[in-house]
Amino acid sequence: MKRGFTLIELLVTSAIIMIMLGITISYSQRGEGINKVNRAMERLAFDIRRVANLSTQTQEIGDKKICGWGIYVDNNNNEKYIIFSDFCEEGKIYGNKKFDADKNELAESINLTKNVIISDSDFEILLYLPPEPRLEIYNEFEDLIGNGNITLKFSPGSFSRTVNINQLGMITNK
Repeated sequence: MKRGFTLIELLVTSAIIMIMLGITISYSQRGEGINKVNRAMERLAFDIRRVANLSTQTQEIGDKKICGWGIYVDNNNNEKYIIFSDFCEEGKIYGNKKFDADKNELAESINLTKNVIISDSDFEILLYLPPEPRLEIYNEFEDLIGNGNITLKFSPGSFSRTVNINQLGMITNK
């Protein structure tokens, strides 16, 4: 009687191991995508709260008066968003409620984690106006809207999460 495995037994065992390995790898990549999107979503929620906080504290930068702090989402660049200060227009108590790179408004570009993109956003500007702070949300046509949604997606997959913010500043995740 010979001891050992036949060729067919070895092939079946190898196939089972390869299938299990493939399943494990696909689940780990999906888990990585879920973690990256969740981290990016938490960072965005943190930045929204930070902008609200800045609008209650900062009144001037140098000789320029600040009339609000906001987040700008550029629909042409889905890998980042920009935190900016809205300077008051000369002789007025309000700004233009836009992000103007050419006006040297203080800005911080927040790059999303690798492979995480902004797949959809129904707003372009979230703007907190001091001193309350009062939130105004503007779409790409500069219309004031009630709620803002921004969807973050893991790029080589379909996993996505949506951050919703209402005019009271309440942030919810879907």
